[in-house]
Amino acid sequence: MIKKLLQNATVLEAMTPQANTGAAITGAIVDRLNYDDAIIAFHYAAASGAPDAATTALVLQHGDASNLSDAATFLTLAAALDIDAAAGIAYYAVDLVGAKRYIRLTADATYTGGTTPGNVVGAVAVLGNKKSGPAVADAIVG
Repeated sequence: MIKKLLQNATVLEAMTPQANTGAAITGAIVDRLNYDDAIIAFHYAAASGAPDAATTALVLQHGDASNLSDAATFLTLAAALDIDAAAGIAYYAVDLVGAKRYIRLTADATYTGGTTPGNVVGAVAVLGNKKSGPAVADAIVG
């Protein structure tokens, strides 16, 4: 069962963990060739600097160019995810049918009040529902 899961899914870093102080963050470009589904896991630390409120907009972009110079919004995952109180992880199941070959996550935080508020944020993408799998191996070496 695990072997089949590993052959049909790929886990990639979608956004390197980094400080978020309110400027938009652009994640890594992910080549989704042969994958029709994804789970995006966006993780965040509790906000520092005692803001009155902290939210982030999460947008999944797509495009045909490998550098995403043609990036366009594919889907808004969250218009205002609350990232103020406790640390957490937000999961988004995404149907990629209709998406172009390359995707990336963007996060744009808004902080209200506080003294230099911020969070540490990051994300992974689990690509699944692979159209054609790799050759079957007898062992998985890790």
